[in-house]
Amino acid sequence: MNARRIPQALYVAHGAHFCWLAVCAVYAAHKHALPACGAFVLGSAMAVVAFMREGSLEDALRREARRAEEAARPAPAADDVTADVVAIALAAACCERWWTSAGAEHDPTCPNHQHRSNA
Repeated sequence: MNARRIPQALYVAHGAHFCWLAVCAVYAAHKHALPACGAFVLGSAMAVVAFMREGSLEDALRREARRAEEAARPAPAADDVTADVVAIALAAACCERWWTSAGAEHDPTCPNHQHRSNA
C-alpha cells in the first residue's frame, strides 16, 4: 500500500467506526438501554479522538520530512556568499572614485556625476 493511502484508509475506518457506534448509541437509547448507550457514546467519542490523532500524526510526519529534507541540503559556503555579495556591490557601483570614496565623489566621466552635482 502506498504510504499516502494508509492515513486515508484510517480516516475512512475511523469515520465508519464513529458512524456505526453513533447508530448503536441511538438504537440503545431508543430501547432504553442507557448503560449500553453510554458505552456507545464513549466509543464514538474515542473514534473522533482517533480521527483527530491521525491528522496530528500526519502533520508531524510531514514536518519531520520537511526538516530532514532541509537538513540534507548543503549549506552555501561562506566564501561563495561573500564573493556574491562583493560582485553585486561592485556591479551597483557608479565609478571607481565613487566606490573608493564610499559614495562621496564621482569621476568626471561618470554618468551619475551630473545628477549628483545638480541635486
